[in-house]
Amino acid sequence: MIAKMVIAVLAALTLSACALLEVEPDTASPFYAVPQGSVLEIHQPLTIRAGTTRVWLQRGRAGVGKDWWHPACNLEVNTLDRERDQTIAPGRFEVVRVQPTQYTQLQTPPAVAMPVAVRAGDYNGGGVTWTWLGQYLWLSSAEQPDVRRLTCVGVYSRPFEARQPSIDQIREALGTVATLHLPD
Repeated sequence: MIAKMVIAVLAALTLSACALLEVEPDTASPFYAVPQGSVLEIHQPLTIRAGTTRVWLQRGRAGVGKDWWHPACNLEVNTLDRERDQTIAPGRFEVVRVQPTQYTQLQTPPAVAMPVAVRAGDYNGGGVTWTWLGQYLWLSSAEQPDVRRLTCVGVYSRPFEARQPSIDQIREALGTVATLHLPD
């Protein structure tokens, strides 16, 4: 009876000690997510082409597509305008929610990629699973309420190599186009 009580007290102390540890932010680590309350500041107008809802940001430049082998972000709006380009004006957007995301594809011979629902690490019929890990940064702005979120993904890789982009890699993808400010 006393042994059980001692074990219970030790377990409670151990668990409460873990809760007291303060983790230092490490913006170079893929395991440190962008905190809620961060601010994305856009420094220049960004054009979203007609028929799309996003603009890609990679290696400090805005564009219509991305290089799968480097971390990238895309800034998305809610409204699809099939006729005209849309513009996101310079401004500040609060990160109101952060959500992990994963895109997985099975590449089957002869090099035809098709999205399928697979578990990470599955090999099916000679195909190979590839994935991106990333974060959805849900945004809010009273001045530009149509701006939805910033989605940032790491390098397209095999599941066992996949990592979400670090904050430093996100900042590198944004370059001088935008700045990600973390809360104090």
